[in-house]
Amino acid sequence: MVNTIKKWVLSSSFLTGIAIFFRRIYLKRTKAIIYKKNAFIGFSVMCEGKNGFGKNSSIVSSKIGFGSYIADGASISKTKIGRYCSIGPNVNCIFGKHPADTFVSTHPVFFAEKTPVGYTYAKGQCFQEFATPQEGGYSISIGNDVWIGANVSLMDGIKIGDGAIIAANALVVKDVEPYTIVGGVPAKIIKKRFSEDEITFLMEVKWWDRPEGWIKENAHLFKNIKHFMDILRHE
Repeated sequence: MVNTIKKWVLSSSFLTGIAIFFRRIYLKRTKAIIYKKNAFIGFSVMCEGKNGFGKNSSIVSSKIGFGSYIADGASISKTKIGRYCSIGPNVNCIFGKHPADTFVSTHPVFFAEKTPVGYTYAKGQCFQEFATPQEGGYSISIGNDVWIGANVSLMDGIKIGDGAIIAANALVVKDVEPYTIVGGVPAKIIKKRFSEDEITFLMEVKWWDRPEGWIKENAHLFKNIKHFMDILRHE
């Protein structure tokens, strides 16, 4: 019944516009969502609350954790975003790939059942164009407290660990470990943010899962990792 109503609403641009208008009001009041001009949130997007959506940004078929935001011009799809993430301007997701090794041609008529040109020479699907969906059906996974710089492109199927930083203009084609800084085209490791002991501690503490009241009260500890660890070890 719900899906039938949803399809009926989406079949009309007028009804869709009304539904989007009232959903924006609902999310703003119940989840403290902040919208900038022309920000778009799809019907299937789940927001944990206190999220921000920049001017001309778009997020569809995704989940965004508490306190996370996407900046102006970012386009996010089929992505699970953790808590307290900072998604920079013009970040986008890239879905699908073409074979680059053994196949003689990269054109989809030689490996795909369905192609942009409407025909194929292949006898079945010969190459996996799209990544297998991850937990929850999302194609891309972004951990908690991740900062992604401006103009970054995220390839289908990647996982970005907690606390990672992606430098501006990077193309992320493979998984990024927690608290690792990567950059470049394709993105490569620049360095770790902290020592292994500090990273292990942060991964065990998972401060982003603590109540907002605790985080607000202890915000002053976040200025220095050593001080942060010392205080929390003696709680």
